Order: sequence, then C-alpha cells, then structure tokens
Amino acid sequence: MPREAAEGIVTMVAPVAPHIAEELWAKLGHTDSVVYQQFPAAQDEFLVEDTVTCIFQVQGKVRGKADVSPSATDAELEALALADAGVQRTLDGRDVRKIIVRAPKLVNIVPA
Repeated sequence: MPREAAEGIVTMVAPVAPHIAEELWAKLGHTDSVVYQQFPAAQDEFLVEDTVTCIFQVQGKVRGKADVSPSATDAELEALALADAGVQRTLDGRDVRKIIVRAPKLVNIVPA
C-alpha cells in the first residue's frame, strides 16, 4: 500500500478510533499528532457515475437489466428494453400497449 494511501486511511480512522490512529501515525514515522492533519478531500473526477443500471419490467416484474449511460434518452432505453432477450421471451409475440420510461433507471412494458 502506498504511503499516501495509508496516511489518508489513518487520518480518516482518527475520529472513530483516535488511540489506534495515533499509534499507526507514529509507526508511519510522524512525530506530530494525527489530530492536526487535514482530513482528505474527495476528488470530483472520481464522484461521477459512468454507468447506471436500468431495469426492464414487463407487467411490473423484472425481466432484464442493462448498464447504460446516465444521459441515455427515453428512445434509446425503449429500444434496449424491447431488444432484451428476457423481455422478448415474456412478451412472446404479444403487442405492446404502453411503454413507461423513467430514464435512466426504469423501463416498464405493458403488453396488450
């Protein structure tokens, strides 16, 4: 484990387990207290979701899922859902009465 990562973990443990954190901080070679260290800040580039799981339902029951972009459009999700093997098997040639899309997480298909 790189030293920078270990120092970050010890800094985050300090509020919960201060005595253990102080010992670990000293073992890392520091002479000052871990209490005086800046808490690690989140990096924005790692907080962005690359994909979202979209659920495909037929008559309210889950028949498939796919990982899609968070910016996927209703038309793209509808096409993905209708092409899914589980959805096709459940529809079994029946016509579709209504498709409800709640992008990017849900597509519900109501057969006729």
